[in-house]
Amino acid sequence: MDIDIDITLNEHQTKSILQRISNILLINGGFFDNPGLYTGEMGLAVFFFHYAEFTQNELYLDFSFDLIEKVQNKIHNETPIDYRHGLSGIGSAIEYLVQWGFMEVDTDDMLEEFDKRIFSADNMPDMSVEELSGIAYYSVWRMAGNSAQTHTILKKVLPRLVHFMDERCRNLDVEYRTVTFLKDIVETENLGMLSDMSIVFRPCRNRYPYGLEINTYNHYLEQFSKNDCFNTKTLDLSLHNGLAGFGMALMTEINVDNAWISLFPKDFFCLP
Repeated sequence: MDIDIDITLNEHQTKSILQRISNILLINGGFFDNPGLYTGEMGLAVFFFHYAEFTQNELYLDFSFDLIEKVQNKIHNETPIDYRHGLSGIGSAIEYLVQWGFMEVDTDDMLEEFDKRIFSADNMPDMSVEELSGIAYYSVWRMAGNSAQTHTILKKVLPRLVHFMDERCRNLDVEYRTVTFLKDIVETENLGMLSDMSIVFRPCRNRYPYGLEINTYNHYLEQFSKNDCFNTKTLDLSLHNGLAGFGMALMTEINVDNAWISLFPKDFFCLP
């Protein structure tokens, strides 16, 4: 399927739209009701870390760290471990920010409690493929960051994950490439496969231009090109297919850095 984008922007127009997006997100970013990656404050933090680098403006960098602090303060014992809204997605985003040089922290220290909850095997037998996949994605991010937990993840966590994911796939009569990929890591212990996460979770570029669904991308592009005003109460501000994601897509068009898309492996890992 070919990508059909009707409107073309020059770099000046793109930067102007990005400024409008950042203003909307700065004003309204405090109203997220969850700390998650897909639709919450963690996703917004990813946008502003990128935008701070893009503009070389420390105001946005400060705001990014404020958001990380808000995310940490919102995490509690009842925070789910799922990838979209919970710990495994948040933890993966932290690894991404550190591995790509946006933050300098010891992720083994910062994610210690995440590891304890996410890697607990107690609930794995009752989890869905999607829930298990979230743990798998987090596991891969942690190992790619050369965590001190890598040996434990490789020897104890991944084999159980593969077993239960394989079992779920057989019951559903589906085949997930994620399972095959994890099996290869377990069997070969070849962690060199994780040296470039943007390749590990490479996007299906024939379906998504710069990380957004085509209709969503074109919708935002048309609205901003018309200089329309937005009702921010109904506007989706999220990183995953929302306004922050559109902003990331625009930055990607200019600097051709699409590594951030690797944070959405469920969507962009080319599954059947």
